[in-house]
Amino acid sequence: MKNYFLIILLFCIGVATAQTEGSGKYTIKTLGINSKNSDFGTAFYGENKLVYATPKKGITLVNDVWEDNGQRYLDLYVSDITPDGGLVNHELLKGEINSRYHEADVIFTKDLKTVYFTRNNFYNKKLARDAKQMANLAMFKASVNEKGEWVNIIPMPFNDVSYSVGHPALSDDEKTLYFISDMPGSLGQTDIYSVSINQSGFGNPVNLGPKINSVAKEFSPFIDGEVMYFSSDRDGGMGGLDVYATKLTKYPPKPVLLNKPINSNKDDFVFIINKTSRKGYVSSNRGGGMGDDDIYSFVELEPVQFKCMQLITGEVRDKETAEIVQGATVAVKDAEGTVLNSVEVNDEGVFELEVLCETAYKLEGSKEGYTTQSKSLTTTAEADKITKLLILLGTGDILEQIETPVAVEEDKPEGLPEELPEEIVKVRPSTYIVNIEPIYFELNSSYLNKDAKRELDKVVELMNKYPEMIIESGSHTDSRGIEGYNIWLSTRRASSTVNYIIEKGIDASRITGKGYGETQLINECSDGVDCTEAQHAMNRRTEFVIIKM
Repeated sequence: MKNYFLIILLFCIGVATAQTEGSGKYTIKTLGINSKNSDFGTAFYGENKLVYATPKKGITLVNDVWEDNGQRYLDLYVSDITPDGGLVNHELLKGEINSRYHEADVIFTKDLKTVYFTRNNFYNKKLARDAKQMANLAMFKASVNEKGEWVNIIPMPFNDVSYSVGHPALSDDEKTLYFISDMPGSLGQTDIYSVSINQSGFGNPVNLGPKINSVAKEFSPFIDGEVMYFSSDRDGGMGGLDVYATKLTKYPPKPVLLNKPINSNKDDFVFIINKTSRKGYVSSNRGGGMGDDDIYSFVELEPVQFKCMQLITGEVRDKETAEIVQGATVAVKDAEGTVLNSVEVNDEGVFELEVLCETAYKLEGSKEGYTTQSKSLTTTAEADKITKLLILLGTGDILEQIETPVAVEEDKPEGLPEELPEEIVKVRPSTYIVNIEPIYFELNSSYLNKDAKRELDKVVELMNKYPEMIIESGSHTDSRGIEGYNIWLSTRRASSTVNYIIEKGIDASRITGKGYGETQLINECSDGVDCTEAQHAMNRRTEFVIIKM
């Protein structure tokens, strides 16, 4: 049926599969509130109350029964939560929120003044139907008045008669609304979407993508900080709908299946948990219940565990021309040389590969007609860290030769006196530079500020003092950023310093400039190495190297 993800979830046709490794540890118990009918879809209403859906109570009226299961349409009820997680003092939620059709799956703002909820597409006393005369689900927003009644019901702007929208969830900052839909563009039968909430209303719905959604059904999201719980009947579960968890980070980990007893070989869905007490509720039609869907309370003993993930990204370029190599492939291998994943660069020559933290990898860039280049690295323990690399492909038989170092006598610039003048300092073997304060540039800029020009004036003064002096302005970056970009940026910065000195009257034949990017780091802070900001700053330098005195 078209509205299979309708609140009551009677499709329940999941086939049990082999149990896979899950995560988290929980205790669970059924509630006395459960009946022979469908009771499910819990939502916290403040700290001490719980809202849930169950068929209407009282006298049955004409057209008051849903033909698909023979039960009355669902309404929203509220109960008090007891210290042991039980529910007492049940009453119908006040106001206009309940209609003659289904209502279920709600989420409240922290101030309890706004609620988002799911209902058949019933608005202004009219039930909207699609071309096949199906009444799909829609999502609505309501507010509370001074009597505690839910009023001012308005439909979400992305509702549509041709597809369903429902199962709302809110981010901790309440600036993002998550929901389920089978709208056009969905990857599976139902997907999880997000939409921004702003002062003017709502943004455009965004599909959370294949890292979270599957070709199967996704249901009932719930946000706990940066963790999102949801249900899915994807392959690899315990059977029917199962509860999964993932992290709402830039590079979300593979969804983790929660352990028994949260999951069973039947449908398990609408998982919610209190951020502080770590107590919560889950709905299920597992065996041993009162009848249809039942509500269970649980206590989390051990939290769900996620794998720490990072991203390796970068460019593939021609070693000789520095042009991007379209159609190149980048593969990532483990320490034993097994290929774990491979991707083709995009039109800009850029690749992205997700990897585990604290793991050794080898990256290989290749394309027919080029010699394969390899780069090895070990990732750090920092989740969501981005490591940027440049892979240069050449056409020769050997790209890089490793030579055995030999001791050589240090070379000194021609004309350099044995006793160095105070304006010149030795910084490394065979490297002597003009002794000035560091020249700093704004991020991604080659603009010379007043402080930089003051130091460059000292270089001009020294070159006037030694008319035979020839120097090179070498600009360097730290290792953060794509190597090709770092070369380009440092070249611009070197050109800025050279042009300034020439404009001050120094002959152009006496000064050259070169951008080295991150190729001449003066400490260990290369890609993949965890360094402080001060250590990275040591590599961001412009040096005026003495070529001749």
